[in-house]
Amino acid sequence: MSETTPDAPPAPAPEPPATGPEPTAEERLATLEAERDKWQSLSRKQEERAKANADKAKRFDELEAASKTEAEKLAERAAAAEGKATALVQRAVKAEVRALAAKGFADPSDAAAFLNLGDYIDDSGEIDEKAIEKDLADLLKRKPHLAKEAAPPSFDGGARRTADKPTSMNDLIRQKAAK
Repeated sequence: MSETTPDAPPAPAPEPPATGPEPTAEERLATLEAERDKWQSLSRKQEERAKANADKAKRFDELEAASKTEAEKLAERAAAAEGKATALVQRAVKAEVRALAAKGFADPSDAAAFLNLGDYIDDSGEIDEKAIEKDLADLLKRKPHLAKEAAPPSFDGGARRTADKPTSMNDLIRQKAAK
């Protein structure tokens, strides 16, 4: 029962015994300035140590790079190139999905967000457009709110025909004269 529970408030710290008159403002200021100077000098020492460590880390990286074998260097370059190629293929698939989705989606980028883009790349790196079209049609069936809206209705109430060719004053005179 002598254990404290985490929910219990901590016991108040005992007050230090009063040992004389309270220090004056000048004495407190001098004490605080001394404390500040102490921490400032410690901070500067830590900054110098951090700079020295950064220089050592840079030299270590240089030595490590120099000691690598040619095979290790080539393996790193190959891994970096493979990562770039994968990113470019993903970007191409995303662009293809957007292009195909532009026909039926209000926002083609929505289609790319709902589809798993990695499913449309075959082993040779080719993009399967037919699968994309099929999945886009399926997505529109499942989520019709993503589709483009039909043309808004016209409320003019008039006939749907184009205007006649404008007639000139000469044409009107000829029509009256012919009668």
